[in-house]
Amino acid sequence: MSIKDILLYLDDSPACERRIDVTLTLAKAHGARVTGLSIVAYGYYQPHYLHTEEKIAAAGVLLGVKAKAVGVEAGHRSIESSVAGVGVQELLIRASHCYDLVVVGQESRRTTRSEAIIERIVATCGRPVLVVPSTGTFSSVGTRVLIAWKNGREAARALHDAMPILRQAEQVTLLAVASGEEFEQDHPKEIQGHLQRHGILIRSELQPVTSAPLADSLLNHACEGGYDLLVMGACSPGSRKGSQLGKAAAQMLREMTIPVLMSH
Repeated sequence: MSIKDILLYLDDSPACERRIDVTLTLAKAHGARVTGLSIVAYGYYQPHYLHTEEKIAAAGVLLGVKAKAVGVEAGHRSIESSVAGVGVQELLIRASHCYDLVVVGQESRRTTRSEAIIERIVATCGRPVLVVPSTGTFSSVGTRVLIAWKNGREAARALHDAMPILRQAEQVTLLAVASGEEFEQDHPKEIQGHLQRHGILIRSELQPVTSAPLADSLLNHACEGGYDLLVMGACSPGSRKGSQLGKAAAQMLREMTIPVLMSH
């Protein structure tokens, strides 16, 4: 697998330019094309004139200018729902199926879980999703990678989806959050061997289980180690038809400080 076709969700938020920069950095490293996607969706009682086409088009123009400056092929498309009540997430999920990677931005902390669309996109789009924090400066992404590992479907899926990035990384660390006994019983030596056969040298570390939330432990470790990308699987507790993620992934989406690559 390689990353050659990236879908970037564009909006008129202040953080959109940061998202564009991160996407172009990744696209440049992988020789990928970027498609910026703008979406116009209308509520049941929302007049069309409340949307300004100028704001929607501005992000696409900005993407084109920045992509040309760094030598990345990019395009822009706009989707306007013809059906009232069809939300952004449905249109973005539908569009994502023909791309290697989807890039979205972190939502406001004021967004409630019932209003959040990123959780639903990660859980249902069937593609790896790179979520870019709404604050901070990220001059690199994927140079120093931290993998949150627990032997299971979600972590295995995320690791596989991140392989093109891992091959180019300068440092890859696999962090197992477990008790000492669990670590010995389920030591990640097999996955280390698997990655080494792909030419990826990694080191593994143990993060002992504490009373602190898992997302806090991961973020603290990422900060202390100077990592610029976190890779993690996102599980769904099975409620609400799988449209929402588990506590750790949901907290990470709210409190992330570096870009996070999630797979479900």
